[in-house]
Amino acid sequence: MQDYQLAQALESKIHHYGQQADALAQASQHHFSSKGKRTRSQLMFSATPRTENHQALVHAAAAIELIHEASIVHDDIQDQTTIRRGLPTVWRKFGANAALLLGDHLVAAAFRSIAEAPAIDDIKTNLILALSESVSRAASGQHLQLTNETGSDAEAFYVNVAVNKTGALLALPLQFASLFNRKATSDTLAARRCGEQLGLAYQILDDLKPYAKPSKLAYDEDMQNRVITAPVAACNMLFPHLDPFQTLIKQAELRDKAIRECQRWLDTALANAQYESTFLDRAVAAVVEQFIGQRLSQKLAPPLQVTPSYTTYTAPPAVRVEAV
Repeated sequence: MQDYQLAQALESKIHHYGQQADALAQASQHHFSSKGKRTRSQLMFSATPRTENHQALVHAAAAIELIHEASIVHDDIQDQTTIRRGLPTVWRKFGANAALLLGDHLVAAAFRSIAEAPAIDDIKTNLILALSESVSRAASGQHLQLTNETGSDAEAFYVNVAVNKTGALLALPLQFASLFNRKATSDTLAARRCGEQLGLAYQILDDLKPYAKPSKLAYDEDMQNRVITAPVAACNMLFPHLDPFQTLIKQAELRDKAIRECQRWLDTALANAQYESTFLDRAVAAVVEQFIGQRLSQKLAPPLQVTPSYTTYTAPPAVRVEAV
């Protein structure tokens, strides 16, 4: 099956499960009217041989994307995000109760997608276990972020949040690929660790995007809601006696120092991901390398010159952060 055929089959499966929502159908249709990037499913497809059971692959990829969509719907309520992919968020348009229930439906739909996947009985239990663990860890990371209490180690707090909230769901495609490739448990664990670090890097880059236009920082939703993003955590660590939000908005010199600290965190996450990829199958490691090069080693507008040359890193042992 060609890539475009897999993509078409995936969208069909996502809509099939995601929109079987009965009373929530209108909210579901609104949410799915704007398509996401499907980064996670593309990562899984790339790391899995095309000789594998195509229908089962699509079911597994749909489960990954449905969980991601559920996390978005739920996060938007808690973060008070009003716009998603150019449209009003579900809670904004239909209310928080409808959004909460739609997210719950999408979680259930993800597990159903795995349960109904054909001809993979030998790995189905492990797929469900990996999916369940990822959901729990993402919820743990989101809860930790909502506490908004960095404690004495702002970097450790941020890494813990990002590795769980974002990393768990980005690790899932690599874990699924490892299971489809019938690899040993040690390989699946390495895939998880690698994905966690990719997720950390992904989150840092996402947090840095608003800083390309410092004059608009005061209007950024995360700043208004006082969410502890990477620059906020870095600022809190570097200048603990200052309010990090006002400092980042008003003091350019201190803001630049915080951004450089975030770049250091980004470099470490990419190095750790590359280090963990050395334990993976060569073909999967190549996919990770490509993912880093195409999605995570990108140039951002000044003053964010994030152009890490990850191939020159001396990779340290991976930072292991367990779920709280």
